[in-house]
Amino acid sequence: MKNDILLFLDTAISDSDLTFPDFYIPDFLNVKLKSGFEHIYYSIPESYSGRVKELGQVFIRIGIDDIIFWKDIFIKTGSDNIIKIFLDSPFIDPDIINEMLEQHLEYLAEFSYSENLPSGLSCEIISRELIESIPEPEKQTLQLSKVIRNNINQFDIELYYKDPDIRDKRISFRSGNRRDKMIMERLYNLSGSVPHYGELKDIFNASPEILYIGPSYIEIELTGRCDLDCIFCFRNTFKTEHDDIDEAVFRKILSDMREFNLPYNICLGGSGEPLLHSNFYLFMELISKESLVSEVLIETNGLYADMNFVTFINDMKNPLIKVIINVNGIDSESYTALHGKDLYSRVFENIKMLKDGMKDKDNLFLQIMKINETEPLLDKYYDIWEQHKVTIILQKQNMFLKRIEDRRYSDLSPIERIPCWHLQRDLYILSDGTITYCREDVDGIFSTGNVKEESIKLQWEKRKKMFADNYKGNLAHAPDCGECDEWYTFNL
Repeated sequence: MKNDILLFLDTAISDSDLTFPDFYIPDFLNVKLKSGFEHIYYSIPESYSGRVKELGQVFIRIGIDDIIFWKDIFIKTGSDNIIKIFLDSPFIDPDIINEMLEQHLEYLAEFSYSENLPSGLSCEIISRELIESIPEPEKQTLQLSKVIRNNINQFDIELYYKDPDIRDKRISFRSGNRRDKMIMERLYNLSGSVPHYGELKDIFNASPEILYIGPSYIEIELTGRCDLDCIFCFRNTFKTEHDDIDEAVFRKILSDMREFNLPYNICLGGSGEPLLHSNFYLFMELISKESLVSEVLIETNGLYADMNFVTFINDMKNPLIKVIINVNGIDSESYTALHGKDLYSRVFENIKMLKDGMKDKDNLFLQIMKINETEPLLDKYYDIWEQHKVTIILQKQNMFLKRIEDRRYSDLSPIERIPCWHLQRDLYILSDGTITYCREDVDGIFSTGNVKEESIKLQWEKRKKMFADNYKGNLAHAPDCGECDEWYTFNL
């Protein structure tokens, strides 16, 4: 039986991404994987012009790896099974690949993959029988792996599981991701070589600082003002008033984030309504010029998400914008009881207008809090908005370290505590430029500094010990991390 490897280069991956401290990844993988396999082939996108072209047995790919692509590959290679491995995977473990192939062959599988191993540590195995059983479409469709996973009961599929499970780290082992590449380089330098998969969890536990790269998510409070008086809001607990953010402070935040040279996401949220800020649209234009910003989340009560807002969103070229509207209620009565004012009809009409008018309709979300007062409304809430095909987010209540009343009707906290995701990747910045300890420190009492006085990068380094202590289970007492139940949640 002819079992071959296809090293697959994704689009937008450059030779710089494929260069590790001491080696060129394609050369390294060729040596690492060649034992036991007849051939190693390469699939590269048409746009690629780097060194991989010179390696021989290279297939230039036009479009995606759909069924048309795979039928052609199997004809050209004569393979019985092809093991697809992403080419930017320097930590790929040959033992895992061999174990997956043995399982695939033993159970006569058509397709094999792993759900618990991070990308870059495992493979996909495709059989000739699978490819021959699928009719060739008239035009390109979805990637083959997506088609199979979306129709999982129609194929003979084997799932591969490997301990330890490190999915909670939420990283990939693909060098095409700048942040993950930095983590892999730190692992490589610490170990003196590429560590085996079984060693990774112990290394992280011993040296969690390896994971501490730079902010991937920053939430900026544009203002502390809001027209509503929601029963679950923490604004009434403030020790001082939160004013509007200055333009200079906002510009400084964006400027400071460039120092990391890492992609990140911005949330315009905080305690107030971001669209109330007179410079909201200016700030959005400034964000659009930042090449490192991957995604913008706008958390709004929807009162000012009018046609001007829709037009502006549609005209934005970059980056991806997601609009999250917080609306708890199914009619004027329930909305007023939860939000303090009878403005349901205005919000309702704005949401319908957004759904009809937004160019990227899938980037509109409604958010309802999972509390005692909304529990009786949920079925009707879903019935209303599913008719309009709006995606619903069921939000966990945050009590902000017991600042506000606990209204939850269920507690979903895991039994075993894991390191706080927010301390590893998030920053919460108040409207006066204060960087708080975390999202729970809404008054900035335990602040690490202010962007007006010290760069975000310098403050990020000062926060490293906070993260490492939390990772090792040494929870802070000020603020009291032991009282927090947000440690298992994550943003992006």
